[in-house]
Amino acid sequence: MNVRVSGHHFDISDAIRKHVEEAVPKLERFYTPLIDVSVTIHHQAHDFRVDTIVNVSSQTLKSTGEADKVYIAIDTSVEKMGRQLKRLHDKRRGHRPEFQSQPIVDAE
Repeated sequence: MNVRVSGHHFDISDAIRKHVEEAVPKLERFYTPLIDVSVTIHHQAHDFRVDTIVNVSSQTLKSTGEADKVYIAIDTSVEKMGRQLKRLHDKRRGHRPEFQSQPIVDAE
């Protein structure tokens, strides 16, 4: 999985990069394989907006988190992405036919 962290009007410190790199691998428990993950942190007047974009096998998902502290915005965005990935995983599993076993009847 390729993880990119970038900032828009904001410099990414090592602590923020480490926080993102620890939070993003937790998304793999909802859906695998994650091909590419991009996290962009925007600094606005007094708050932060974090956009998380995840490429999976056939789709691109995006989530946004906003807060007055950067770590809270990162966590919010990653939580929203986790819900989207779980929903996608459940949707794909629901379309598979179930294996239905036939009951064994004893011939007497």
